[in-house]
Amino acid sequence: MVGLQRLPFKRTHTDDVLRQSSRSSSDDPKSADDEEKVTVPTVSKHGAVNNEGKDDGDRSLLEQDEGVTRIEALYLVFGKGWALWGLWLSIGLIFYVYTLSSGTTYTYLSYATSSYLEHTLIGTISVATAIIAAVSKPFLAKLADLTSRPTALALSVLLYTVGYIVVASSTSVNAVAAGEVIYTPGSTGLDFLTGILVADITSLQWRSFVTSALGSTPWLINEFISTYITTGISANTKDGWRWGFGMFAILIPVCITPALAVLFWGDRKAKKLGALSVAASGYVQRKHLEGRDDEASPSKLHLALHYWRLIDGFGLCLIGTVFAMLLIPFTLSTTASKGFKNPSLIAMFCVGGVLLIVLVLWEWKFASHPIMPKRIINRSLVCSIIIDFFYYLSGYISGTYFLSWVYIIKNDWTLSGYTYYSYTETLTLCFFGIIAGAIQRVTHRYKYLQLSGLCIRAIGQGIQLYAIKNPSTVVLVMAQVVSCLGGSFSVVGSQVAVQASVPHQDMALAAAILSLWTGIGGGIGSAISASVWNDNVPANLAKYIGDTHNATEIADIFGSIIIARDTEPHDLVVKAYGDSIRPLFIAALVLSIVPILAGFYTTNFYLGTQHNAIEAKEVKILSADETTEEAIREKARRAEEALREKDAKVAVEEKAN
Repeated sequence: MVGLQRLPFKRTHTDDVLRQSSRSSSDDPKSADDEEKVTVPTVSKHGAVNNEGKDDGDRSLLEQDEGVTRIEALYLVFGKGWALWGLWLSIGLIFYVYTLSSGTTYTYLSYATSSYLEHTLIGTISVATAIIAAVSKPFLAKLADLTSRPTALALSVLLYTVGYIVVASSTSVNAVAAGEVIYTPGSTGLDFLTGILVADITSLQWRSFVTSALGSTPWLINEFISTYITTGISANTKDGWRWGFGMFAILIPVCITPALAVLFWGDRKAKKLGALSVAASGYVQRKHLEGRDDEASPSKLHLALHYWRLIDGFGLCLIGTVFAMLLIPFTLSTTASKGFKNPSLIAMFCVGGVLLIVLVLWEWKFASHPIMPKRIINRSLVCSIIIDFFYYLSGYISGTYFLSWVYIIKNDWTLSGYTYYSYTETLTLCFFGIIAGAIQRVTHRYKYLQLSGLCIRAIGQGIQLYAIKNPSTVVLVMAQVVSCLGGSFSVVGSQVAVQASVPHQDMALAAAILSLWTGIGGGIGSAISASVWNDNVPANLAKYIGDTHNATEIADIFGSIIIARDTEPHDLVVKAYGDSIRPLFIAALVLSIVPILAGFYTTNFYLGTQHNAIEAKEVKILSADETTEEAIREKARRAEEALREKDAKVAVEEKAN
């Protein structure tokens, strides 16, 4: 795997930026171990200043997609006052209702599949949804850049709602899987796009703390509320889980409507005042500035094809198809006749292999707008991808069936006790994620905090392996707490490193690419876990309780964790499941070492008042005087003049050549 060496990547928009430390002129930090001290000129509010000190705030907006320009135009609308508070409160509401949903519906899936005696399909569903989640993020990122953040968010809400309606009304396990497939890009969009919104309007020094505080605090509250909801609807009964999915098909759109209203209002006001006239990539705006308002607009088909190329729709479809063809067979091998010799599985492997070659050739030679353009590739991005890829790979290998294993072996726990334990991972990640953000705010660095976290997580994986021999409550809790403490330090580090390493124009895409590869890592981990689980559990059950249970009974035990939990002799069932999951825990422990090696090669960016470490854009709240209609119109006028001057210079250069 490349990336463990000091990679000589350089970006087209800046050659030596990795040697520079992005900081405001008022800061005087200590030098980092792998970067030189430089001085960045003073910047204007929400603008950019070049090295001569001239204001390039308007001109910087001319080179970016309309969606990015729209969110920066909102800076002019949301100054100090009720509008700013309304924006933050609406974002907070999104985080709250999303976490309440995720904190309950996650536990319902096991009960939903078990109600159809198809618990083993969790592995297949996990692989499919992991691939869909990974592929949907680049699509949503480009959609948010090309249109607007609230437009992409509205699409996510629609998919989320439809997906959960399908799950709640399902009459077969196939309908449950179909609903999860529809729901996944919607859920992914809610999580990803709200994170991008926060990153849009925060500086590097505050980004991890604000993102963690908004995204994690609701989890700390909702975990306890979620337990009462899960118990109150009797989620472990045959149909109790349906109410769990159905209630959020109603709550999510209702609670997110205020956020969409605030964002669309700000977008409309910015456009009305002319703030969006700086969107040079917008076809209508450029026609207006060039005096071509009467020119016929492109057909809908032409625009559809144009945007399809911009989002590299063909490449995204190829990625999803390739990894589905290569990974899903591992989860189906046990139930398919003849196992891996089944003609359908062989065909899936062959098609996946051929399409993988096609994907590489397409992205390398033919894609006009590749998913991972060369301009954003840099050392920190590559190393962060390696870190999070193996983090998720090892995490899904050991974690896909971890809670199912705990539910079976700890039959002395009550349902509420098990539910509380299932929240240990989330609570630890969220609490220490906030702590990690605060540490970054104080130290203005992330690298060594991330390295420490990766080492701690490896220790946690070792405790998890030890828990097979000693599955006491203390050991099980410590395994989760230690692993997640380290994981929280790593996750926030990767996020801020990737966002700092690219300009605002490419931030959403870079974050999506990180999520794409981590999602693929998770998908591979789920496939490996499902294959090992589906092979080992039936064999070990037959080994330990085959003398007292026939093949049909063993199949029922394997198909439902509820039945397995109550099966006697229980000590032999525990041994069977322990032997089955041990190889997964060992593999996860070994793989958790790789991210530590990659962590040494990230760039230790200074986290200052800039939006990123590439551009000299300083993030500040604008005063009331700077957000008046007159001030906004003047800024738009200057932007239009800058665009006309630029076009005139380009025309002169073309004639000269």
